Amino acid sequence: MILANILANFLKERNIKEVYVRKLKKKPFLQRLAVNILLNDLKLIEKENYGKEISDELNIKLYSGKGNYRTKYEISNLGEEITLDYPKYPVFIIDLSLWNRHLDEDKNKLLIQLGCSLNTIRNYLWDYNLVINNFPEKGSLFNFKNKIRYNVEPSSENTIVLNPYGEIEANEDLIRKTKYFIIGGIVDRSGWKNATTELSRIAKYDSFPQVKITLRGSVIGVPDRINKIIEIILKVISGKKLEDAILETQSNADKFSRLIMEANRGNLNEAIDFLKPNDKVLNRLKKSTHQ
Repeated sequence: MILANILANFLKERNIKEVYVRKLKKKPFLQRLAVNILLNDLKLIEKENYGKEISDELNIKLYSGKGNYRTKYEISNLGEEITLDYPKYPVFIIDLSLWNRHLDEDKNKLLIQLGCSLNTIRNYLWDYNLVINNFPEKGSLFNFKNKIRYNVEPSSENTIVLNPYGEIEANEDLIRKTKYFIIGGIVDRSGWKNATTELSRIAKYDSFPQVKITLRGSVIGVPDRINKIIEIILKVISGKKLEDAILETQSNADKFSRLIMEANRGNLNEAIDFLKPNDKVLNRLKKSTHQ
């Protein structure tokens, strides 16, 4: 919730600790309010309202709806401009050079992942931090208001391509010093190997380091959905260890695939200890391995 901190500081500098807001439904509320301010050019006005508390984050209370608590300030279309010095980095570039090689069904799945990616980024930053490159069709990808950017050329420095077949393994230091993360817009259930490497050649990213995210030396069990990859990166940038970020982001399917691999290696008990699968995963594992 990086933007939430920036908005909280803006309000505290004006000795404001309580604000009335309208039409704010998604958590985390303060972060989403900051995104709405940037998307809709909202402002701060001194205005009396009566509402009920919906959030208390970073010592800023938000009120909305009808209630008995009187507030003196409101986020509105009128008033003082709210200047949020939002972070310009990291930038996540999702490249769609291979869009037309997808079946229609997989294109739809990819669109869902792109929408989820923007939603994930809005939990920490906002639309400026998401870029779509080389989309071969006309028009916007989304049918809702957004301010994502298109066709931004990454810097020659501090740029990496996230590639499951890359030669370099990611770590916290590498992730935190990187400005541009290039991710292949690729969905293929049949196992489209080395697609990101091919995309890098086509889009001329092959001069950048090809970096893979691994969990204890293997990509097995590391989430591969675009939005999940972005979430892992943002968790690390926000201070988490890479392994913890991966484990927090794993689906049951991710945990299961890693447990099968570790069972074949003879490391099942150790894997259960660090993956901490739920009963559903353990029961599936038991049936699969006949234990």
